[in-house]
Amino acid sequence: MLVGGLGLLAWLRQDDVFTLESPFSVPVRPPTASHRDREFQAKCVRCGLCGTVCENGCIRFFGLDEPRHGALTPYLDVRRRSCTLCMRCTDICPTGALTKVEDDFAVIEKRVDMGVAVVERDACLSYLGRVCGYCHDACPLPGTAISLTPPARPVVHEACVGCGRCVEFCPQNPTAISIRPAGSRDEGSVNAGAPAGRGA
Repeated sequence: MLVGGLGLLAWLRQDDVFTLESPFSVPVRPPTASHRDREFQAKCVRCGLCGTVCENGCIRFFGLDEPRHGALTPYLDVRRRSCTLCMRCTDICPTGALTKVEDDFAVIEKRVDMGVAVVERDACLSYLGRVCGYCHDACPLPGTAISLTPPARPVVHEACVGCGRCVEFCPQNPTAISIRPAGSRDEGSVNAGAPAGRGA
């Protein structure tokens, strides 16, 4: 725990710490975090261990000046770097704030629910008449979590686990696809854009 805490302090001293920018009232949390965000915050001891083992370095931490989301608690900024579903964070969490999940896609698909991808049709290249498909190609569960209808229009399905790979690799700026956090279902958040498939 000491090593994790020291790593967290070192991360917080970096110059690129920034505030979460999201249309939702709650952040995307690491795999298996409670959908009730306050419950997750209560279980999380801010040890920082999840961030030290993250395969893709996608787990970030809120600063001390961000108590609304839980100072020092982990979150994912999937536009910057998405979850690869390595499940290492669930294995190392000492408090049960994250529960262990086997590193197997069949298991992950059933047990992980960080949120769901939402397509902004007014910004998506494929819905605007151009062929893209980056979101589908980046998805770790292509054809299952997201599929393409002619001409390469993305449709999100129930199997989406909210890893954010589609968001990270979307070529549009601002992104034409985002993750509606699982916790937003309890918080009453809504997305201003038009969703496609799951999350509509």
